[in-house]
Amino acid sequence: MTFEQIRNIVMTRMQQWTGIPAENVDYPNNAKPFDPAGKTIWARLADIPGLSSTPEVGVGPCVRQTGVVVIQLFVPSYSGNLPITRAVDTLVAQFQHYSAPEGPFDFFEASPQVVGDNGNNWYQVNVRIPYRAY
Repeated sequence: MTFEQIRNIVMTRMQQWTGIPAENVDYPNNAKPFDPAGKTIWARLADIPGLSSTPEVGVGPCVRQTGVVVIQLFVPSYSGNLPITRAVDTLVAQFQHYSAPEGPFDFFEASPQVVGDNGNNWYQVNVRIPYRAY
């Protein structure tokens, strides 16, 4: 599977998520700068490729690619954490153990991590979802 195919699966799955308004998601290298001002909740998506391996050789090498999707969620500091908790729950349900029909491509267990106040008046929770592609 190519990196472009992986990117397409990750972006498509994120765009299908309805946990927050679609215009509140900051995608990598947007055509215009993202401005979170005035938003009650927003997210930032990152796909971090990992190590590749060749577990099978057979007739030809079978390359396995790994990576981690990191979705950072933000709400204004001191506004309560119920909206971000609900968003995390829907995000986990959207990605965790999803297998893409285009692939062999699988997401694994999602791991939320509370960052807390990030120093810029935003309360932050990161959700990390590892994946594997062939």
